[in-house]
Amino acid sequence: AIMRILFRFSLRHLFHAHLIEIILSLQTIYYCLASSIGQYIYRYYLESYSETIDFNSDFWLLSNTFNTTIINKIHQCNDRSVPAPAHQWAQQKSSNLFFYQTVASSIPTIVMTYILGLYTHQLGRKFVLILTMFADHWWHIAAFLSSLAGGGNVSSFILNLIITDSTKESERTSKFLHTGAVCTAVGAITSFLVGFWIEYRGFLDLYLAALFIQLMTILAVHVYMRPQSLTPVLSINSNYHNHNNKRTTKYDQLIRICMVFSPRHTNRSRKRSMCLIITLVAFMFHCLASLSFGVPFLWFQLNYPFCWSATDIGYYNTISSIIWTVGSIVGMKFFTYAHFGDATICCLSHIFFIVSALWVAQASYSWQLYLGLFIAPFTSYQGSLTYSIISKWLEPNEINNAYTFVTEINTILNVFGNSFFNYLYSITVSYSRNFTLILAAVLGVIPLVLNCILYRVTIRISDESDHRITECIPILIPNHMPMIEPAGMEAVRFPAKISKRIQ
Repeated sequence: AIMRILFRFSLRHLFHAHLIEIILSLQTIYYCLASSIGQYIYRYYLESYSETIDFNSDFWLLSNTFNTTIINKIHQCNDRSVPAPAHQWAQQKSSNLFFYQTVASSIPTIVMTYILGLYTHQLGRKFVLILTMFADHWWHIAAFLSSLAGGGNVSSFILNLIITDSTKESERTSKFLHTGAVCTAVGAITSFLVGFWIEYRGFLDLYLAALFIQLMTILAVHVYMRPQSLTPVLSINSNYHNHNNKRTTKYDQLIRICMVFSPRHTNRSRKRSMCLIITLVAFMFHCLASLSFGVPFLWFQLNYPFCWSATDIGYYNTISSIIWTVGSIVGMKFFTYAHFGDATICCLSHIFFIVSALWVAQASYSWQLYLGLFIAPFTSYQGSLTYSIISKWLEPNEINNAYTFVTEINTILNVFGNSFFNYLYSITVSYSRNFTLILAAVLGVIPLVLNCILYRVTIRISDESDHRITECIPILIPNHMPMIEPAGMEAVRFPAKISKRIQ
């Protein structure tokens, strides 16, 4: 009896001390399990393929476009029992299904992301967090209903907000580094195991396990999340923030969010206005390029000449998690040590992105995809640094509205980009399996040029009117990019620091 009491006490203490890490780890496991739905859909269509499809559907036209080269490449796959047109048909049907799923959920996701973010304080963070988790396990049939709860974007935002508000500013960076490392490690192990699970046990047990883990997460939030963990830690801007909230209505806040980047409605100088607009446009094209690369990447792995199995994808995701974590941190440390500016880092990041997209697009062997992983960690700094760059050109009272606006733009690009690039892949895969990857490289040129312009603007244009407050609250915005980053990396974003006066 004493041992049982001690065990329960230790377990409760563990949950209270590391609740956020446990919740994020469980969510990471869930997303790793649920992300295999693409493989399930593709395998379903591959197994249901019939030769009669060529004569009673539009695929007859697609089959006639096959040339000898494409068919020979498809025959490089290990599974010779599957007819050559079946792979192409399964690719088209799978991407079409995901296209309609994202179309069904796009508008509600955008609206509910804003509403739940705006009314989180009134509804309570625990309620919003549990609401998004309940909706996460619904997929295509209930895509519209699932999007009404906001989904993973809102839950990531709430968890990041809880960490920010409940951690002292001096301890915040180490907290996020620790949490990010834990989530990435959990994601790597889970991705490795999922591949073997699918090969030997199939998909049904996997999705039942995902549902069980999600219910465990909801139970942990409801039972163990104390109100004290949701209480913000006071910081230097708290008095201003509280005073400002009392005077601002929701309508006024919406107007300020929409007008925060408009130079006509602020006292911003020419330099700051130009930098903000250039940074915002560069971020938008970076999102589009990343979506063009990441959305159809699973179909690219399942297609010829790779035809990867679930085990192969599990291996790749595991190694990707390890290389991405180490490489991105080492790269940022090197750039910081070399005293590179934000615009310079973004320029280098886009060069790496273009090289990575072209390399993967021309890959014909599995080892070439693995070799491309050593470039990938240095391709996403635009997404991480955008909030930091924007914060340097804004007053502290404008940062909340600016981040909300950028997040909403990010969400819009994400939901519509998922639909568009799935559809684009479905209509181009019969002619070119790597068209979306080449398009990603082309789109990556635009933010590269814009960041070069930003670099010149920050050097050449003098701006004596910029008298900035050098300290403000770091605000965390969740990452809404597609699954280019390994599982675990999208759950936690590092805070933007502002510790130096803009010259």
